[in-house]
Amino acid sequence: MASPSPSSILSTLRSSVRTSLGLSLSSGSEGDGGGDRLTQDDVYDILSNKRRRYAIHYLKQVDDRVAVRDLAEQVAAWENDKPIDDLTSQERKRVYISLYQGHLSSMDDRGLVDYDEDRGTVVLCDAVRNADVYLEVVDPRDIPWGQFYLGLSAANALLIGLTWLEVGLFAEVGALTIAVVVLTTFAISAIVQTLRDGRIRLGDEGPPPELRSA
Repeated sequence: MASPSPSSILSTLRSSVRTSLGLSLSSGSEGDGGGDRLTQDDVYDILSNKRRRYAIHYLKQVDDRVAVRDLAEQVAAWENDKPIDDLTSQERKRVYISLYQGHLSSMDDRGLVDYDEDRGTVVLCDAVRNADVYLEVVDPRDIPWGQFYLGLSAANALLIGLTWLEVGLFAEVGALTIAVVVLTTFAISAIVQTLRDGRIRLGDEGPPPELRSA
């Protein structure tokens, strides 16, 4: 299977990121002055960047404070699809500078990580460490689950309509049969999605979700 393109990931990110951050997650449109709370817009913006997604994935795996240099090496290895030992100094340096000077400070400002710039270490904040974050990674030849369910609903609605109007062979089909078909299609789809979601959670063992789905 071809690797999902960055554009296919970003185009579905806003509708497909799901989190369980509890009270730490608030609506981006709320005006209650809760500036120290993580908003949905914060989550979408942070996860829209590949390096930040990789960083969160690694930090959730380690579940402890780590050196920025170690984090940068693992992110660089995933980006370049090679073992850490095979990375060039330029590949390591490029990711390290990006994290050290930009991404980690931004994530710290938004309450996702505790970044100690002086010591060069970082750890996830409790709200993110205890959260389950799923990404829907869509192959360019595939469609997002939201669009799939919309199409499935339309198809089932057409089936019900043809049966109700007794069009052609549908006149011989009973209401119970149609109900079974509709429930079965949604049940199978839900089972498939559940199994896939278990493989695309940030922090699970292995590489980041988009690389695992390649």
